[in-house]
Amino acid sequence: MTVGTFLARANALRDQGPMALMSPDFPALKAEAKAATNQLKAERAARAAAGKPPIACVPEGESVGIMDMLDGLEELPASYRKRPLKDGYARVLANLYPCR
Repeated sequence: MTVGTFLARANALRDQGPMALMSPDFPALKAEAKAATNQLKAERAARAAAGKPPIACVPEGESVGIMDMLDGLEELPASYRKRPLKDGYARVLANLYPCR
């Protein structure tokens, strides 16, 4: 799923308020976000094994909530809308937790 598709569907759910929890889109989007997170964890491990620096340096025990993720995706340049959700989420993490 692309960043643009994810955001469009997530914003439609936001508009539904509490009723969004009953929408079939809710578990589907939750699964997409989880899949992107798992892909980024695997990519981080592969980069570490290859001796490459991480994309983002999230402090141990920290996590990004769904609302922070959505806000971060909304702030990305329009060019990111066509990229996979994983790539957009990686950029959000890098913006929030840059490696120093």
